Amino acid sequence: MNVIRFRALAPTSLLRSVIAGLLIAAAAGALLPATAVASPPQVKVLKPAAELPGTRYAWVPMPAPLPAEADPRVQDPQFRERLQAALDKALQAKGYQPAGSMAQADFFIAYRVGVRDLEQTLVKETAASPDTPEATFGCSGGDCSQLVTRGTGGVPTPKTTTEQQVEGGLLIEVLEPNSIRVVWRALNRGTVKRKDVRKVQLETVARNTLAQLPKASP
Repeated sequence: MNVIRFRALAPTSLLRSVIAGLLIAAAAGALLPATAVASPPQVKVLKPAAELPGTRYAWVPMPAPLPAEADPRVQDPQFRERLQAALDKALQAKGYQPAGSMAQADFFIAYRVGVRDLEQTLVKETAASPDTPEATFGCSGGDCSQLVTRGTGGVPTPKTTTEQQVEGGLLIEVLEPNSIRVVWRALNRGTVKRKDVRKVQLETVARNTLAQLPKASP
């Protein structure tokens, strides 16, 4: 595999564009897999590391190659500012500090974030009541099925309820400045009910995503 190296005087704009291209190629599709199902928040460290190459970092901007990343909810400038501030706070709690410039950074850090709406159909598990169609078939007390009701033409039909949910994914990558080699990568993905989206605390998301990032060495 060819390794692309940059001279120290390489233009910042060129460096950023090439880094972004390499990260897209390496991680495309990892943010919200097509086979994903509703699940509680879960962090997976996809590439662990014992330590990072220094204590000073610089952010590398990332484009949005996937539809979930182009969602207006995660492209909102205020949201991104709050998310990056939460990540900065989590990084500084581990002993890392922002570098004055990319040239002074010991490592680069980049994130990709996306959301998408989901609908999950579940079997409705509620106690039967006299108002249900089963009552006309001699149901009484707890003898009525909680899983099946009578549909059109008297055909037994499962009772279902639909939940509207939002699935989100946050991918964090730490890279060496010269080789652009990924030295640490983690994915935080989970689902919340749509009505609870505003309750999600970005500082908690950032802290959980970076929980297994090694602390800065003295």
